[in-house]
Amino acid sequence: MKSPSKKIAATRKTPRVTGGKAVYEALRRAIICLEIEPGTMLEEEQLCERYKVSRTPVREALIRLSSEGLVDGQPNRGVRVAALQLADVVDHYEAMDVLMPVAGRFAAARRTDADVAHLKQALLQFAEAVRQEDFEGMIESNHDLHVAIGNAGHNRSLARGYAQMLGDKLRLAQHGIGQSGESKAHNLAVRFTETVRRSTQLVHAIEQGDTSGADAAARALNDYVRGQVIDVLKTSRGRDVPLSDPDDRLRDLALSLSGRT
Repeated sequence: MKSPSKKIAATRKTPRVTGGKAVYEALRRAIICLEIEPGTMLEEEQLCERYKVSRTPVREALIRLSSEGLVDGQPNRGVRVAALQLADVVDHYEAMDVLMPVAGRFAAARRTDADVAHLKQALLQFAEAVRQEDFEGMIESNHDLHVAIGNAGHNRSLARGYAQMLGDKLRLAQHGIGQSGESKAHNLAVRFTETVRRSTQLVHAIEQGDTSGADAAARALNDYVRGQVIDVLKTSRGRDVPLSDPDDRLRDLALSLSGRT
């Protein structure tokens, strides 16, 4: 039996936005912060009502989000928030094993004074959001920091590919942190405290023009984040469910089905 399609939950009042870019930014934020869950059907009428806009900016936003892999569109089946499967987790961290060190190396080799200033500001905002346990602030500032790293390499193809990976990176980083507001923010802040430390090492290496150091720091950061996600995925709560011993009738049925008497 198929489970019912998820719909966009109107859990809180959404501020009015205008234009395709604003709708894109608001919707991307909602997807990355898991306010709209993976697999949720995105209906144009609901999105128009949610963001108080016409269909045109909604369609523009969905096209852009599709190009970034955050939504999937299928003929005659509408648009859904891209799912996160186990294979996606494996593929993502394999790709980031390559992309993060390369982005770090390029940034260390090509950064300008303006790039360094931008990186330091982005890192400061990330650290402050973690300190304040500001959930959306942590997600957005972490995203902005990595976009800044990609841009500091001054290679548009690399920066574009790296930025496209960030949506999945930030969605995966939230696995296993709980769903309620305050505890969710606190748990993410606990996880991101070490992320801030490792990100600081990466930014420092970039500032110093240390390509090898940036490579190593980027690898260490990706290894840490991957380890956090793997720890969640490999933990099963099934063993915690209390089960009673089968009664005689169930035992007899099991024996009969196995052909034993």
